[in-house]
Amino acid sequence: MWEPELPRPLPAHFLQEIFSTAPIYDLILCDLSPRTLVWLSRTCRRAHEAVTRFVCRAYNINRHLSRYFPDPLAFRSLQARTGLVISGSNALQFLDRSFYPESDLDLYAHPGHVYEALEWLESVGYKFQPTSWQYQDWHDDVSADWDGTERRIDRHGQMTINLEPNMVYSDVAGVYTFTRPAAMDTETVMLKVQIIATKCNPIQTITQFHSTCVMNIITFDAAYSFYPVTTFEERMAIQIPGSNRLDAVAKYVQRGWRVYAVFGPEHVNHPKLFLLNEKRWVGDHHCWSIPLDTTGVTPRPALSLSSERFSWDPSIQNGWRMECEGDSATGHVPAMRTHLVMATVFRYNYSLPDLELAKVIRCWSLSQGRLNHAELTKQNWIWCVHLDQTTASH
Repeated sequence: MWEPELPRPLPAHFLQEIFSTAPIYDLILCDLSPRTLVWLSRTCRRAHEAVTRFVCRAYNINRHLSRYFPDPLAFRSLQARTGLVISGSNALQFLDRSFYPESDLDLYAHPGHVYEALEWLESVGYKFQPTSWQYQDWHDDVSADWDGTERRIDRHGQMTINLEPNMVYSDVAGVYTFTRPAAMDTETVMLKVQIIATKCNPIQTITQFHSTCVMNIITFDAAYSFYPVTTFEERMAIQIPGSNRLDAVAKYVQRGWRVYAVFGPEHVNHPKLFLLNEKRWVGDHHCWSIPLDTTGVTPRPALSLSSERFSWDPSIQNGWRMECEGDSATGHVPAMRTHLVMATVFRYNYSLPDLELAKVIRCWSLSQGRLNHAELTKQNWIWCVHLDQTTASH
């Protein structure tokens, strides 16, 4: 009886030649998922070197941003000094190595940096496109004189910030849309960039997005995916209640993601899939983190003479916890839990996954705040720039 001949293993020199020739191995690696790339890189030295070189080319942030900005390094320098964060579909495209021609660029700004971000966009040729309820000139709405030494939470625990009407997300203070025509190949396209002013900080807003597949960010020095296995390996997401963005959910279903309204039995029985009830931090070992080349990026200047040097992005000191509410009868619904620290001793606001840690930091900030407010001026304010790294380590 005839039996098929077993395939012969490829000669070692043949594999070495493949992984030494970029035009060949690029065609192979471009179709592999992030996890498969990692697995392949661990098989041998040649494969590791090939994957490393491929990743540098595939995740070239300057090339990615050049669609929107003629000088990507100038934009990333703006990110470095303001903590401006890229998220939404653009960050997803970068990590997924995909392209949605109809998508825009969403930039999330910390309180106090919105004016600088809007001014910079205008300086590179973008024009403000107000909505029906916005001023025709954004300068009439956004102040350049944000004072971080003023109280950020009132005596009732509410954030002291004015909101635009019709905000879809409760953590958003305002959205400012800018457009610019640009020549792309043989046609002219209208590029759109949106600055989203956050009430607390970008991470607090992003963890309240409509679904987990868009919980990805790009800072000036790294890209992070909060749920990389479910997003890029399983191509699934869980809908987060409260966003009211069913149109956005439908858009990502059309792009190939399976979005669930509630947790199924497999999610509840295997909580590691969505990392239920775990304290999460941006950049922790559950995240997919890609360091970016910062050559040519201008670092952040000192906040004041008496403040510590701030060389990192404040996003990495924020976290969250995804919990599961309800039961099998009513449905297992996801809930994103954070605990806010909004104190005048910190330049930025923080959202933490740990209530006890938040209480400790709030208590300490009250004592430090008494010193600052009693003895210091805005010019010599002591800005505390990081949390307790031993307690909040990644």
